Amino acid sequence: MSKEIIQFLRQKDFQYIKDIGQGGTGKTILLKDETIDEVFICKKYCPYFKEDSEKYYINFLTEIKILHTLFHNNIVRVFNYYLYPDKKTGYILMDYIKGDTISNFIAANPDRINDIFTQVISGFKYLEENEILHRDIRPENILVTETGIVKIIDFGFGKQIVFNEDYDKSISLNWRYSVPEEFSNKIYNQSTEVYFVGKLIEEIIDENKIENFGYPRLLKSMVIKKADKRISTFLFAQREMLLKESNLLEFNDVDKLRYKNFASSIDEIISKIRNDANYITDIDKVIKSLEDILQVSSLEDYIQNPSQVIQAFIKGDYYYKRNSEFLVSHLKFFIELLRQNSIERRKVILNNLWQRFDKKPRYSYNPDTDLPF
Repeated sequence: MSKEIIQFLRQKDFQYIKDIGQGGTGKTILLKDETIDEVFICKKYCPYFKEDSEKYYINFLTEIKILHTLFHNNIVRVFNYYLYPDKKTGYILMDYIKGDTISNFIAANPDRINDIFTQVISGFKYLEENEILHRDIRPENILVTETGIVKIIDFGFGKQIVFNEDYDKSISLNWRYSVPEEFSNKIYNQSTEVYFVGKLIEEIIDENKIENFGYPRLLKSMVIKKADKRISTFLFAQREMLLKESNLLEFNDVDKLRYKNFASSIDEIISKIRNDANYITDIDKVIKSLEDILQVSSLEDYIQNPSQVIQAFIKGDYYYKRNSEFLVSHLKFFIELLRQNSIERRKVILNNLWQRFDKKPRYSYNPDTDLPF
């Protein structure tokens, strides 16, 4: 069966409102869709130097592909795109963000620094989970709406991570801040992103002489020039923040008992975890996996396959004790604990569980001796 081409019958018209800006690779304008009474940002690919049109067109396509894979409250949303490959140009329709740069917003609202920092870490952690590097971290590319919502924008230099790539081709920007040590080895990775986000926040704090920043130790660990001394991922950064928040949250005795029973049970099962294994951070996904396990064991006293509980939290390989027993009641009450608490409290619960996993011995993969699980 041949693939049918769908043709749209009419051209879509928009009302031009105003110019937003002209960069080296494109022009940005504000326009309105009068049919649905909505305003959008339209980014047109048109390099300042015509001879660069073909050279950077692939970056424009990359930005479209990246934005179409993302859906997060702190990431700009793309609605549509129009491409004209024969003319090496095109357009992207995106959220119109009514607000200002992160620098200007914090200058006017210094008391919001902790909330804004938390949102920035959340947005970049989401990019990290999707194996995406932004590569152009500066105040103009982190906006804050009038209601205080952070929006990370401009992925023209972003790309998905390819670990075997020639990094010499990727270090091409004029950096706003002093560069980290790994630049001498032509390396740019998630740890580098952590460094530049830290430098951006550090600059804002210094310029505005902010004294109420709640995460000075974390920020200091983000801006260390030596990569092996620096905090390496945004997940670690968020976990550091959760440790601070956990000291401010109170859990009642029943909730504590439910957590301890479950945590002790799963702690007993795991013997060691492979070095490259990752923790699953999507709490809704964790809950769904645990509910599926509970459903098939609901008539039992003990979970039929306890290793499945580990799989709900760890993506990767591990060793477990095959003869361990895991009470179904412990799983049931833990699910209720997650369901009954707010998203912030769920994060704290999950982070406490990860701390137990952190203490487990780690091992490297050996294809000659290792088997999955």
